[in-house]
Amino acid sequence: MFGLSRLQTLFLLPPALVCAVLLFVGGPGPDSLRSVRHAWVSGHLVCFALWGYLYLSWRGNLPIRRLLIEVVLLSFVVGGMTEILQSLVGREPSWRDVFNDVLGGLLAVFFFAPGRHQLVAQLRKLTQLLLLLVVVWSLVPFSRALVDDIISRHQFPLLSGFETPFEQTRWGGKSRRYRDEEIVYRGQQALRVELVAGWYPGVFLNFFPSDWRGYTALQMHVHHPLPEPLELHLRIHDQHHRDFDNAHPDRYNLALLLEPGWNRIRVMLADVVNAPRERELDLRRVAGVGLFAVSLEDPQVISIDEVRLLSHAELLEDD
Repeated sequence: MFGLSRLQTLFLLPPALVCAVLLFVGGPGPDSLRSVRHAWVSGHLVCFALWGYLYLSWRGNLPIRRLLIEVVLLSFVVGGMTEILQSLVGREPSWRDVFNDVLGGLLAVFFFAPGRHQLVAQLRKLTQLLLLLVVVWSLVPFSRALVDDIISRHQFPLLSGFETPFEQTRWGGKSRRYRDEEIVYRGQQALRVELVAGWYPGVFLNFFPSDWRGYTALQMHVHHPLPEPLELHLRIHDQHHRDFDNAHPDRYNLALLLEPGWNRIRVMLADVVNAPRERELDLRRVAGVGLFAVSLEDPQVISIDEVRLLSHAELLEDD
């Protein structure tokens, strides 16, 4: 019979209760690092593996097939109910969380249930291997985000040079984006952006070190391949911007006219600070940089390279 000693129970119950609380309280915010967000999602797996282990201490004397059915069903039902309840407290429901819930329960059964030895050895080992491979696969987004978060911090004040594998994941928006070797301002690669036709297609830098104090300007190079000029708009906002309903007058806005070839875009941060109508933009908590069109009748392609902050000394040297 599988069971836990009183000491083991006392040791495992507190983290199990903490996991239950953390499903509804705390967690990463909209401005948290990507690696923190992905780690939080992976916490569902740890939580349900722990709960599954505790459940086995109560029901572990049952046949393995019965335990498997019970744990999978409970993980799915409890996980689904958790997502519904989270939606009531401002969280966004996610099928990925439910998947991790069930995966955690499966890990508990196939690695800790005493009845697992009732299975054919080859089948048990193959299932364990497959589960571990799925765990590794589920952790790939976290690993990529962690690597790029570290690289981003190391590169700063370069915000994107696109020479490392995951830099395009810092960018989002209504466009198709990938690193490209054909049109490059500096180095070996730049970001190719395919803007879709319609309203507000664009590209947005969302993940970067947010404290821009001590720097004087933001600079990027944007390539426009066609002979006719292309009108785009540049926006910069801070973390407080959402408190003002993301209003247009509460951020920095600049209309641009891209000429054929490479265009150097340089924005003085003093102008950025003074851009909001009713306050100063907080350079300690810059949250996003966007380059977008208001409306496009046809798809357009641009390339972006060398997005960086410049110090006062660098500006003097450049002049």
